[in-house]
Amino acid sequence: MYPTAAKLVAGLIFAALAFFISGLVIPNIPFGENTPVSFGLINAAIGFVLGWRVCGRRAGEGYGFAAAYAITAVVAIVFWALLWWAGREMIERSLDLYYDDPIEALEETVRLMVEYSGYLLGNNVLPALAAGALFCGVVVEWVGQKNARPQE
Repeated sequence: MYPTAAKLVAGLIFAALAFFISGLVIPNIPFGENTPVSFGLINAAIGFVLGWRVCGRRAGEGYGFAAAYAITAVVAIVFWALLWWAGREMIERSLDLYYDDPIEALEETVRLMVEYSGYLLGNNVLPALAAGALFCGVVVEWVGQKNARPQE
């Protein structure tokens, strides 16, 4: 519940990873699609929150666990970023009266998430995500072990 150095480092390093990966994803987005200026910053904010919550609070349990929690954090970041951007597109379309009912809008959100996940397939995004997750996990674990409270 309380802030720790490991949580702060996890938040910052996963935010940097999300921002970096956003830069790799942008060239994969088809020409003519509207990519907002805040694309990388919003993804970095998602990365900060999930790095803090998922990986940072578990720091200090060992490097094997750190790799698993870091991969979990990256998968969660990707999921929530896809949901954010698909939900944003769905709301924009809803304001233009694109959908007939709310269920159609929710179905379209899922379809957009699947479509947007295809943007992760080019430009070495997935290998960069995997390597970045492992690197982040090791760094967060190292910080967690350095700042661990002594056992009484």
